[in-house]
Amino acid sequence: MDASTYELHPEASSYLHYLFGSARSTNTLRAYAQRLAAFFTWLGPAGLNWADGVPVVSRFIRELAVSALPLPESETAYREPRYRSGKTMNQYAAALTQFYMWAARSDLISEKTAAGFYETRIAYGFSGDRLLPGKISRSRAVRVKEVEEAPKLLDEQGAQSLVAATANRRDRFLVALMLETGLRIGEALGLRTEDLHLFQDSRAVGCATIGPHIHVRRRQNPNAALSKSAKPRSVPVTEAVCTLYHLYAEDRIDRLDVDSSPMVFVNLYSRSHAGEALKYSNAVKMFYRSSVRAGSRVNPHMTRHTAATRWKRAGVPGPDVQELLGHRSPASQHVYEHASDQDLRDAIESVRFGSERRR
Repeated sequence: MDASTYELHPEASSYLHYLFGSARSTNTLRAYAQRLAAFFTWLGPAGLNWADGVPVVSRFIRELAVSALPLPESETAYREPRYRSGKTMNQYAAALTQFYMWAARSDLISEKTAAGFYETRIAYGFSGDRLLPGKISRSRAVRVKEVEEAPKLLDEQGAQSLVAATANRRDRFLVALMLETGLRIGEALGLRTEDLHLFQDSRAVGCATIGPHIHVRRRQNPNAALSKSAKPRSVPVTEAVCTLYHLYAEDRIDRLDVDSSPMVFVNLYSRSHAGEALKYSNAVKMFYRSSVRAGSRVNPHMTRHTAATRWKRAGVPGPDVQELLGHRSPASQHVYEHASDQDLRDAIESVRFGSERRR
């Protein structure tokens, strides 16, 4: 939006319409809209033209790097300024790079301008005394170094505390389901009652999968929840999660006079919008409220990291973890293969200086 005229930026708006038409998830649309808004809001006072490409985006990313994040007024006198991480800045750079690729396809900028956003690298090797070109790779030109950190997750006590801190049966079922299955928040909110096969034998409903399980499918939903993966999958669930669902279903029957929604998670505990599909923003607020009561700060994606890390540490084979998470590439699991503090201590203790090595 133009800060002086309050008119929507035409190119940015067109790009977001393109993303919406491409069936991108609500989270993706929200993230891209936020990053584009920050970029175009910064452009006005800077007096720069977005169509200049890489030089403008590079300058914007540098500005992000040196600009401290705003702090609540009550905390400004007590906290050191915080800055965006390299990962966050790369997310801005990636979103803007994709915007410029779309702009080139739409003839809004030249192909030469768009080409500047990628660098081509050729790995050379020797064959005898001859230097031969090898693998060719492309990488984004606008990119900053990241400090690699292990994903934040919950230990066993933290997970139990979070479930116990939920305010009602619906939220308790949602949190427990995500902790156990590793579902993304969009996948959980997109579940329909027909996706829940909580029986030992589901052949009566035309499903050959053995034991209680849920089906994750990509489809358009009334709450705009969308599965990230286009490939459907089934995920087993335990009897404990089945019990939590049945308790939630009792609440749903008691509180709704008319229940016509096909969605699993609906509004129950407020008069406004009762029976409508639960939205992403309300689910995120629920996570934060519950985590504060549990004495921690938890976002929904931490439940996915927690589930995946548990599986890896329990020795679940990589292909099985990949299938459970709905990942297309095995490389996506590498983020969960990190050592715990206890793992590191055990390694040191096992070969402690001055002691014989354990056999």
